[in-house]
Amino acid sequence: MTKLSSVDLEQLIATEQRLDETLRRARAAAAQVVEEAKSAASRAEAALAADIEAATVALATRAATERRDHEAAIAREAAEEVARADGVSPARVRGLARDLVNRLVEEQAP
Repeated sequence: MTKLSSVDLEQLIATEQRLDETLRRARAAAAQVVEEAKSAASRAEAALAADIEAATVALATRAATERRDHEAAIAREAAEEVARADGVSPARVRGLARDLVNRLVEEQAP
């Protein structure tokens, strides 16, 4: 077995201290990277949540607009039907009703 001299021992201690300091800096840098990554992830999540909220609002707005447009189209069609019916005289309505009843009665007859 070889004897360690005091110089060798001092060099080993100095090397250990340098390695310890290097390890501490590496751990601190790693912790900083982790914190930055967490912060970036939080910002990305917030941005995604805002995008989802905006898309939800846009979809709801579009659906409401389409519903109003559809309701307006139905109302226009109903108004047109009413206008056409307003042009038919009561006598004509009675005649059509009588013809319909007569046809139904004839179809039921043996």
